[in-house]
Amino acid sequence: MSPESKPAVTVLSGFLGAGKTTVLRHLLRQTEGERWALVVNDVGSINMDARLLKGEALGDGAQVYELGQGCICCSIRDDLAETVCRLAAEGSYHRILVETTGVAEPRAIAGLFVNKNLFGRSVDDFTRLDALVTVVDAADFGRRWRGHSGPRQAASGPRDLVELLFEQVECADLIVLNKSDLAAPRELDELETGLRGLNAGAEILRTELGQVPREWILGRSLFARERTLAAARWISELNTAAAPAPAAPRPARPSAARVEPDYTARYGLRSFLFHARQPFAQARLDALLRDGLPGILRAKGLLWIAERPDETAFLSLTGSTTRIDWLSWWWAALIENGKARPEERPEPIRRLWVEPHGDRRQELVLIGSGYDEPRLRSALEACLLPAPLPLRSGNRDLSPST
Repeated sequence: MSPESKPAVTVLSGFLGAGKTTVLRHLLRQTEGERWALVVNDVGSINMDARLLKGEALGDGAQVYELGQGCICCSIRDDLAETVCRLAAEGSYHRILVETTGVAEPRAIAGLFVNKNLFGRSVDDFTRLDALVTVVDAADFGRRWRGHSGPRQAASGPRDLVELLFEQVECADLIVLNKSDLAAPRELDELETGLRGLNAGAEILRTELGQVPREWILGRSLFARERTLAAARWISELNTAAAPAPAAPRPARPSAARVEPDYTARYGLRSFLFHARQPFAQARLDALLRDGLPGILRAKGLLWIAERPDETAFLSLTGSTTRIDWLSWWWAALIENGKARPEERPEPIRRLWVEPHGDRRQELVLIGSGYDEPRLRSALEACLLPAPLPLRSGNRDLSPST
């Protein structure tokens, strides 16, 4: 299919109660002679949003399609892909609008469009992803954001809801700041500053009662894979840090290299990259994170933990909650244990390789305001241990840990 013949797809995400359905109802009264298909997802056994929309006096040519119980970014991904591809293949619709559940992650949905399946096809072969739109309840988001302060707790099991809220705005082309009339002007300004600090590439629109003119959202070709999927500030800054640079002597001590994008002064939040080639002591790091990092709103990145030296850990800090997940194995561990050969290393791994510990490292982006960077750097460095000599027994079990 030529790009011109593919129907444009707009995905509306946003937490429960943000007003996605209200925005959608307003848009659907602006079809202006076009035929639109609306795909509605709900996690409940009864798709209440679809029932509501089917009962509305929609614009001419608007048709509602329900997806079954489950979330389209995890348990029913294939249902969404098949539905969107079928609607596109029918050739009857100018636009397809997808309303996600309140707990859906836009990044996972975008992956359906841009990533190839086992047969080398993607949803993008049949449609054109026009924009990822996140609807935010201005008053509720602000309360949740401001309310996450104080003692920090380690998270296990389901993720903290604030982390989901952050991820929904970090992967968006357009943020609709809905219910703006329910927040004070100063609170709105502070919230917008924070959102721009998390995702400087997204447009932000303030609305009341979900009243968004169609030309603000539809047909603007806002989605671009390289830009949108790397829009989160922590991703863009890790990418910047990983980019090839002229060779220079590597400092012997851990470093916290400042990353100062041009928009820092405009949007208020600052950030810095902490990098080290020594492992963290688990107990020291846990104690530091539990006590809190004053002024830090968001932190993400890779961890090298002394007690589990072969495994790559990933830190996600949001508000007062901290998660550490174990992702995979360091390439150095795979090579040391005979599970991979040095020549098999991908080029990005080769570029950051430093003997004797290979790709093992600390690489964290910390984002916040009003923080004392030297003090935070010293606190993180105090959690480090001397780097041990690499073990090369070739016999360690690299089966997944729990």
